Amino acid sequence: MKLEELSNGTLIELAKMYARNWRTLDSLWFRSVEDEYGLDTAVLLDLKNWEKQAVIEAERIKEVLGLDAGGLPSVLTAISFMSWQVVSPPFRCEEEGPERVVFSYSHCPVQEGRMRQGKPEFPCRDMKLTLFSMVARVIEPRAVATCLACPPGQYSGEYWCRWEFTLKEDSASRDTGLEGS
Repeated sequence: MKLEELSNGTLIELAKMYARNWRTLDSLWFRSVEDEYGLDTAVLLDLKNWEKQAVIEAERIKEVLGLDAGGLPSVLTAISFMSWQVVSPPFRCEEEGPERVVFSYSHCPVQEGRMRQGKPEFPCRDMKLTLFSMVARVIEPRAVATCLACPPGQYSGEYWCRWEFTLKEDSASRDTGLEGS
């Protein structure tokens, strides 16, 4: 059987299944490193992986969806179609304008899963900032990601993390693309 022979519904379910498989692999990898070498080492290695993974995945999404530097909506579109996001609770846009977007995640499978397992909160701020900054660099180089709230920080009860993208006219002044924290 070939993908081209499958119904749209089956293709959607297959894509979701692959996304769940990817998230499971990522989770198992992280837990194995954490159990063997500790949380700090697992976070460090996770960050190094996301520096590369985010760029590769954003480039592929950009190509498949035909995204050009279309401002902040293109960045949000790319994030919406990232493999981990496809099967995660959706983010909520709180503000959306041509030069600023604020969005948050009220549910986080990673943090909620760690809580159920009695593990400490995953300090994901640096990883997410890297992820969002790298996606922005690929999709819309003028976009700058800023963390407004994210672990390690107190869970608000309303959202696990909150992010802002702003659109800067002078992208040459950014040397790393990693803003805020």
